Amino acid sequence: MSLAVKYIFSIALLAAILIPVSGLAQIVSGQPITTGGRLIFTHWTLDDGSDEIEIDQFAIPLSGLIPLRDNLEMQFYIANVSNDLNLPSNEYSLNGFGDLRLQLSQSLKNDQILMSAGINVPSGKTKLDLTDEWPVVNYLSHNFISLPVRRLGEGPGFNLLLGGAQAWGNIRYGATVMYQMYGKYEAYEDGGDYNPGDMFSVSANADRVWANGSLGLNAIFSAYTADKLDGENIFEQSDQFDLRLNGLYKAGSIDVSGMIRYLFRGRNTRYDSLGAIYDQLKIYGNEFGAYGAVTFMAGRSLAVTPSFELHLINGNEYDFESSSFFGFGTDLTYRFSEMLDTVVGGRYFTGNADDSAIDLSGYQFSAGFTAGF
Repeated sequence: MSLAVKYIFSIALLAAILIPVSGLAQIVSGQPITTGGRLIFTHWTLDDGSDEIEIDQFAIPLSGLIPLRDNLEMQFYIANVSNDLNLPSNEYSLNGFGDLRLQLSQSLKNDQILMSAGINVPSGKTKLDLTDEWPVVNYLSHNFISLPVRRLGEGPGFNLLLGGAQAWGNIRYGATVMYQMYGKYEAYEDGGDYNPGDMFSVSANADRVWANGSLGLNAIFSAYTADKLDGENIFEQSDQFDLRLNGLYKAGSIDVSGMIRYLFRGRNTRYDSLGAIYDQLKIYGNEFGAYGAVTFMAGRSLAVTPSFELHLINGNEYDFESSSFFGFGTDLTYRFSEMLDTVVGGRYFTGNADDSAIDLSGYQFSAGFTAGF
């Protein structure tokens, strides 16, 4: 596949299937069957000066790529997660599998066009207990803490994606459109049939390549239909515009990469029991993110990658003020062979939420592998 198609479609397919293992979202001629998995433990402490709240998550995501024939491949993703929430008054837990996601992708016309279709197999946990498990879901929804997995089971669903890409000299550019349909399921015990709103997104990408690096711009607009409960509108997520600038620089055995991102969010809509609009306010504020990493080759098989991330989140319109957190850490990657890589890493987080009313601190440890067959 051409460089243009690899760049454009890897972004699009990552968005469609949410596979966290790098390098699995490209149709590459002759690529072997590839699978990757991680064990990720994340801990957060939220301290408001009088009480502390602790959140622990142990996640095991597994993903893979299966070439079916030239220019045709299938990808899969599934995760198991265990969450524990410790409040001053009680302890709660939420454990189980997420849904299995499958994505089939075909490149056409000398790798200038990609067609892709995916399904969500409802194999994950649903019918959650409102008393013992809903409090955990509430904290998983906070965007001022970083967690690898935020949801478990959903209903049956599918997505369709169409994209095109071209290369003109040292410029790579392209665009994709994607439609994601979410099906009905019982989110909580005796809570009725919940039907999440569908999503439609359009993305455009451009990338300038030099001998020792690249600079790219990616823009994604997403719109959503209303969530329904027993056929009645209850909530509609706002439109979003995601703008990203990323770069890569290579100097001998050192790679430097980075990205800055700004996410524009509109107003969400809530409906009353009669289906009329109750209010239209921002639940989440706009968000700025910066990410950077430097990879050093410490030998023929060992790579050391220190990295950082910064998130600045504007306040919402429900009297929750601005938040921010900073994370940094290091990954160690060891290559046993062309077909087997292993990685271990650790990160530390610090920050505050609601205009410094809540102090944030956290850490994360991970270990994983990528293997080809």
